[in-house]
Amino acid sequence: MDVTSKIKTKTYRVEREFGLIVGIVLSLIGGWKVYHGNTGPVAISLLSLGLGLIVAGLLLPQLLVIPNRAWMRLAMLLSMITTPIMLGLIYFLLIMPIGVAKRMMGWDPLRRRAASAQSYWSPYNKRQNDPRHFERMF
Repeated sequence: MDVTSKIKTKTYRVEREFGLIVGIVLSLIGGWKVYHGNTGPVAISLLSLGLGLIVAGLLLPQLLVIPNRAWMRLAMLLSMITTPIMLGLIYFLLIMPIGVAKRMMGWDPLRRRAASAQSYWSPYNKRQNDPRHFERMF
């Protein structure tokens, strides 16, 4: 076993995938625009950039290290902006109206509005009283 077999070589798999995926998408968008008669600078730029990324991804993926890092930083920035917006929309448009509707219908699972009593104990149902219930909990 010689020394060269122990040296790790960088495969540039991530950069190759970046070049191929983004290149194919940009080529498809640019090709779609050109197909529909839009031969303006945007369509030609998208098509040529996409084809360039595909070629670089196939032949020289090490050229795509810096563009891949920039793309990932852009993705992280966009996720920092869009994630709170999407979660806020889901909460205020879906979860909150369900909670309000349940409250209006009298849903009170903790029985916080129950009348005062000597004890708040509620008996278990038959299944939970059976000792075999605890043998297979899942």
